[in-house]
Amino acid sequence: MRSIVIILFYCVMSLNGSAQVRAEEILGHWLTEKGDARVQIYIEHNKYVGKITWVKDEKQSTQLNTVILADFVYDEKEKEWNSGTVFEPRHGHKSSGYLVLKDANTLKVTGYKGFRWISDSEIWTRVKSK
Repeated sequence: MRSIVIILFYCVMSLNGSAQVRAEEILGHWLTEKGDARVQIYIEHNKYVGKITWVKDEKQSTQLNTVILADFVYDEKEKEWNSGTVFEPRHGHKSSGYLVLKDANTLKVTGYKGFRWISDSEIWTRVKSK
């Protein structure tokens, strides 16, 4: 009986660890859909955050280091990062949002006001490290 409890304990612990690994798959640098900015996603205070680290147009350089993804948490059940906000710096709009990895190099970023079914999405591409 004791060995069964120990085995169950290790199984539960390994599931928790694998969820953390999946949650961290979002970390890194991402190119926005139009290719006009790069966003670094990182962890701050146990939440996922994204800030602009590069802009194509020098006129937009005031946007550098602007946090555009804030307070996202990984939802293992939904396989998404949610409960966060998305900020659109060009228009100054802030909305609720969620993030979904389509594959290892493709991220769907969705912002919505009020209802998830009334939303705007962008597809971002992972920037390969050199």
